[in-house]
Amino acid sequence: MQNHASSPLLAKRQARTWLAIHQAAQDQAIEHGPDCVTVAKIAELAGVSQRTFFNYFDSKDDAILGVKAPRITEESLAELASATSDSAVLRVARLVTDVGSSTRGPGVDLVRRRELTKSSASLRARLAQLFGQSRELITAELVDEAQTPWHGMAGFPEDPMAARALVMLASSVVAFAWSTEPDRLFTERDDVLAEAISQYRKVASTFL
Repeated sequence: MQNHASSPLLAKRQARTWLAIHQAAQDQAIEHGPDCVTVAKIAELAGVSQRTFFNYFDSKDDAILGVKAPRITEESLAELASATSDSAVLRVARLVTDVGSSTRGPGVDLVRRRELTKSSASLRARLAQLFGQSRELITAELVDEAQTPWHGMAGFPEDPMAARALVMLASSVVAFAWSTEPDRLFTERDDVLAEAISQYRKVASTFL
């Protein structure tokens, strides 16, 4: 009983600590510039030790951005499997979007983050790296390490090379959607992805 009662309290405390570190890091980055931020100063402002800082974030860039490791949820897999009336590209693009979104921690202000990344090559590089890790996670779990690609879900290529190509294509669609409609991608995900796919079809039909 005691463990069950304490787990939610521990989770809440960890969430508060995570957010305090992130906000301290972001505030420092806005005030002094990302390159001038130090782990020591972030930890001091958040009221934690540097050792505790590294229990929550791998680097100061991750703390400034407010990011976590990508993950695939059961909900995303269920949507991938059930949306058989949609194109394979749209289905996988949804998954790529959701896995990419899983790297964003709770309470992260995307507007502030976007302003910071405009002036920081290292922050932009880290976001690109996380996007690549999201794509690699999908490829590993649904293609390379699966007994059969897509775990036998209908509507997807069974050939591993074609399956990898599909993930790459869907990831490219998401990257294009993010570059053109970063805010709408999270509030109107399906519409934005459909618009991006339409642009890819136009280009492919004309120039491919």
